Amino acid sequence: MKILLDTTFLLPSFGIKVQGIDEDRLIALLRDIRESGVEFAYPKLLLVELIAKIGKEALRKGELSPEALEALLLEVDVELVEPNVKHIVTATEMRIRGHDDIFDNLLYATALHEDMKLVTEDDKLVKFLKDKGYRADFVLRFKELEDVLAIKR
Repeated sequence: MKILLDTTFLLPSFGIKVQGIDEDRLIALLRDIRESGVEFAYPKLLLVELIAKIGKEALRKGELSPEALEALLLEVDVELVEPNVKHIVTATEMRIRGHDDIFDNLLYATALHEDMKLVTEDDKLVKFLKDKGYRADFVLRFKELEDVLAIKR
């Protein structure tokens, strides 16, 4: 099984705190899930969003630690998923139908077309999916990650 992670779940590995996410619990849970044989992935097209958030935090702190970014680019713990036309078409259709965040659209489209679970805390995206009749059966919340681990054990 592969799980596609929203940017929110990568930020703590760059020392960036995320409101509503217990960083220690997240890191421990991701480690336990990975050790159970589940693989993590992240769309290459979303690297721009991740870099922007890392850059913003580096400006705020006055420092940048490149080690975590290097590990990501080397795909140490997270596979970077190449984009394809289906991802872009679905993301664009979602934009046309009213969901403004192209990064979330690309994230969803990648999980949909690559048959992955998607972990996100984005209420707006989940509401849009349900309201517009998109499949959401593979979309998980942070608290549901523990259920994935329990299934794998």
